[in-house]
Amino acid sequence: MEWLTQNWIWLLIFGIFIGMHVFGHGCHGKHKEKDKNAPPDKNH
Repeated sequence: MEWLTQNWIWLLIFGIFIGMHVFGHGCHGKHKEKDKNAPPDKNH
């Protein structure tokens, strides 16, 4: 339990990192802004 109290910040950062990648809001998520000259994508 001592390890958990000493490293809670790293666990929090790790949890946020995983959550952002799972839900697609992280740096590897889908970009909302596309090329303005491209035709609209009908699949999304």
